[in-house]
Amino acid sequence: MIRNRSRRTGAALALVVLFGLVLSILAGAVYTLFQMNVRSHTYNRDRIQARYTAEAGVNLAVHMIMGGADIPQGTIPEQFLPEPPALGFYDLPGEDLGTVRVFVDPSQRNAEVATSNAYAVRALAHVGAGDSTYTYGMETVVLPENFSRFATFLNEPPLDGFYGDGYRFDGPFFGNGPVCLWSSSASSTNDIWFYRFSLASDYYIYGTNGSGTRTSSPQYSNLTVQPIERMLMGPPYFELGVEPIPFGPDEVNWDDARDAALGGGLYLSAAQVPNGTRMILRGDTLLGDTLLVKTSNTAAVQRIYIGSLTNRVIWIDNRATDRIYLKSYPDYSPWSDPISPEGMTQPLTIGCNGSVYTLGPLQYHDRNILDMDNTTLLGIVIVYGDFVIALDPDLVGGTDWTQTLWRIVADNDIEYDCTVMVLTGEFRAENAQYPSPIRDFMFVGGYIVNGEGNTTQSSSGWYTVIYYDSRLMTMHPPFFPQTGRWDVGYWKEWPELTLDLLDDDLY
Repeated sequence: MIRNRSRRTGAALALVVLFGLVLSILAGAVYTLFQMNVRSHTYNRDRIQARYTAEAGVNLAVHMIMGGADIPQGTIPEQFLPEPPALGFYDLPGEDLGTVRVFVDPSQRNAEVATSNAYAVRALAHVGAGDSTYTYGMETVVLPENFSRFATFLNEPPLDGFYGDGYRFDGPFFGNGPVCLWSSSASSTNDIWFYRFSLASDYYIYGTNGSGTRTSSPQYSNLTVQPIERMLMGPPYFELGVEPIPFGPDEVNWDDARDAALGGGLYLSAAQVPNGTRMILRGDTLLGDTLLVKTSNTAAVQRIYIGSLTNRVIWIDNRATDRIYLKSYPDYSPWSDPISPEGMTQPLTIGCNGSVYTLGPLQYHDRNILDMDNTTLLGIVIVYGDFVIALDPDLVGGTDWTQTLWRIVADNDIEYDCTVMVLTGEFRAENAQYPSPIRDFMFVGGYIVNGEGNTTQSSSGWYTVIYYDSRLMTMHPPFFPQTGRWDVGYWKEWPELTLDLLDDDLY
């Protein structure tokens, strides 16, 4: 009997030992799992904090740039943020927010197209200490907003007309007041189309004139603003009540273009360019562009080489009541032809006080506007006059200049490759009764105007077609006026960003 009890006691002891071993293993596993969870939580917390720190660094830099902080004027990336310590990491204000290092990388096209254009802001955040340190990168691109980025800008939108079926604006549209939108069809297939629609008013008018219905929805009655899926998303695609943009000769800094012409461009006085002067831009891929000038029907042709201008600006200081006529060297290629043999080959801005009348088509040599290495852009700045589609004298039995090269050509579709700014006057046709039937006047670029006059009547005149030059999102003609605002081009998370990449010249 005693022997059996001893066996039972030994078995119980073995069970206790085994149970203790299992508990130890379980405790160790729980502890290991707990440690792993702590480390995982710490890792995720620090990684998330590093992301937020990088975002905060970019936001701080962008805020300072938009507030007027100095930014690199060359092409080499420079470190940004105030008084960085020796290692270059800036300690963000607040508790345990980590440190960040920020570089601003100017676009290489800054010097080619204007004094400033686009800047990449890159931030690398550093969070943690010792072996548990984490980094995270973020990048955005900011651009001084240039007026040329608008496909259409209306300071005083006319309310005696409307945009209706078939109109298409494939670049940003902005109005400092309401515009009239209208559809005459039950179907939405051909309703007006916008890439981006922005008004300073908190409504647009549904109707053919200002007496229509005020509405704030992209869908009203039989009108469906296209593409409706994008318009229904609201800002930035469909936005009303936005901050107005100051406009006019006293509000817009057009003097920079004039000063650039005086300091390294081409400056022409009123005496050199009398009223009615006609001009032709002739391109040459080898020698550079030339401006041909003829001041009257009997005057000799002046040839002014503009290919070597330090500042790519021509300023004509004529009178507000004067007019000049402008076109490129004749080619008249169909719109599908990517090359205009003697079209413009270099970027240029032309400014004047008076009106500009179309002498005929005006084309770039390289019309591949999807090629970002193609920097040929033309800007026209009109301070006090109008931009006018000229009446072709042949259509009304009138007289024109003697030489064929210098005659007004406006009896068929016209392509004008440029961005036009009219600070005081309007964009209009000289006589909307001609030509008949209606022809197309196509901007490859856009127009920024104080007002808009008549270009068509019921069956005559000119349909305005905007074929937006997408390069204008990040480029602009030399010294073309800016709005005074900044625009954010894109936002990019960059987890793998390193110190070696941070200061690289990537643009």
